[in-house]
Amino acid sequence: MHDCYRAGLVWLAYSGVQAEAGGLSRYYRADTGEYKNISAEITAYGILGYLHLPLPGQTGLLSNALRAGQFLCYDAWDPQSGLFPFEMSRSGARTSGLVYFFDCGIIIRALIALWNATGDPMYLDRAERCGAMMLDRMARVDGSFFPLLDLDSGVPSQGSETWSLEPTVHQFKVGLAFLELAELTASGLFSKVADHLLQHCLRQQEMFLPGHSDPARVADRLHAYCYFLEGLLPFVAKRYECAQVLQAGIRRVQTLLEETRPALERCDVIAQLLRLRLLCEYLGVVEIDLPAASREADALPAFQMKSDDRRTNGAFSFGRRDGTVLPHANPVATIFALQALRLWKEYQNGELRTTWQGLV
Repeated sequence: MHDCYRAGLVWLAYSGVQAEAGGLSRYYRADTGEYKNISAEITAYGILGYLHLPLPGQTGLLSNALRAGQFLCYDAWDPQSGLFPFEMSRSGARTSGLVYFFDCGIIIRALIALWNATGDPMYLDRAERCGAMMLDRMARVDGSFFPLLDLDSGVPSQGSETWSLEPTVHQFKVGLAFLELAELTASGLFSKVADHLLQHCLRQQEMFLPGHSDPARVADRLHAYCYFLEGLLPFVAKRYECAQVLQAGIRRVQTLLEETRPALERCDVIAQLLRLRLLCEYLGVVEIDLPAASREADALPAFQMKSDDRRTNGAFSFGRRDGTVLPHANPVATIFALQALRLWKEYQNGELRTTWQGLV
């Protein structure tokens, strides 16, 4: 596990997936030698990975996190709206005026993590303003949020082509950001919004899976559903219903993961499922299924790329389609897989000590 883990961290820090401008590309395509555009969301996940993943005694990656944080605050941030458009070129030039609600939630959590690490008030200021503007410009009356806002027109919207364009259950992971803001700013508004979002997503969650006849599309929806389950973690201590949904949801993801594996097996979903098992066990919510968890931990290293090319060596692939590992060196898959493997090792050693705040 040590060599696998170290290789993954080296890839995140030094492969080039983090551009000179500081932001992280959505992924690197090994077959074409192409870096995709920088994503504000993926940059935020990178910050969380740089801050949370290095082990005691390993070289820290704070400088990488700070570069990414400066990029978000100065290059990606739109000062007029207080929000973060989702994509930029590798040089840092904005390529779109579209803002994703979900992306902004992940960015808030990354900025709060940087504030905790550095004490720089800029990070907390940006996070609080972004949260306030999300409530002001993207809220819907049913407790959910418009998935998209076009900064050019000022009009929020939703689509129907994919789950990421719908106000559906994946939005609930943003509840973690609202809860962190509520704690840091003493604002009851953010905690109330998280409660309203919980109610909306609980009403939606039973209809979300499988949600499609195409097994590959179902596999994609598992990723979104795991975001919903992650969002439940802060609520399990005070709402028994949330613990019940988590218990049933983990079984549901496991079943559908097995059924859809021949069509598409996503590395990040396996990692999300393993993390959920371990966190629920630690919180005393759901007893861990050890054989299943062991299978998931054993499956993750098979997605890690090994080559002489620093652009891919140590990265985890997005997944496996029709039995073939895809050539997408993916930052999120890498970060989720590394955190899952670390938590698994800590659990095996009797050293697991974590909370939902540490979940990337």
